[in-house]
Amino acid sequence: MSISGLDGSGKSSNADALWESLSQRGFHVARAWAGYDAELSLPFIALVRLLGYTRRTKIRGLPFFRREVWRNAAISRLWPLVLALDFVPHAFISVVLPLQKGRIVICDRYVYDLVAELTQESTLGPRAKKTFLNFLPRPDIAFLIDVDEDVAWKRIMVPGRARTQPFYDLSTRRKIYLQLATEKGMIVLNGADDPVRNRQEILSRTLSVLEEPVTPRS
Repeated sequence: MSISGLDGSGKSSNADALWESLSQRGFHVARAWAGYDAELSLPFIALVRLLGYTRRTKIRGLPFFRREVWRNAAISRLWPLVLALDFVPHAFISVVLPLQKGRIVICDRYVYDLVAELTQESTLGPRAKKTFLNFLPRPDIAFLIDVDEDVAWKRIMVPGRARTQPFYDLSTRRKIYLQLATEKGMIVLNGADDPVRNRQEILSRTLSVLEEPVTPRS
């Protein structure tokens, strides 16, 4: 199962809560994070920066990186493969291997998040999108924690917090996520709603897939 959404939507806290609840019920659960973390792709990313397609910028006084790979046609075509260099092996180790060992995997970010990023950067064609979505196991249940850009900004803009991800337009990314949710049958929850209610909803939905009814707790 996967939990996707904008930065600041509450993916990690909901994934942690679900992991704890399922573990307490005796399920063999693995907690995974399948976001993009540059390792094998570092030389190419360094080249992109050297060529001037990555620049440091400040938003409301906090540093971000703005990456503009779309400005170069060759780099734009290669970009999905560059991200796949790190994403696919990481997802295989953190998601596929635990599944093969019979564990229930709770994934904070998944291939849907990568597809949303590449779609926004205009580097992902229909064929490549289909390949990405079908290459890794499809979640038995997938959640999208939806928040508007104002809520996301308030949660992201923490003074002193390191910025390792590029800046992106939150409003556009949100629309892409909602379209993906429609295409892939993701369960959309309001991330600005009561956190306890959302965690209960995620647990209830997940247990229904695992064929175990949930008993509400006081």
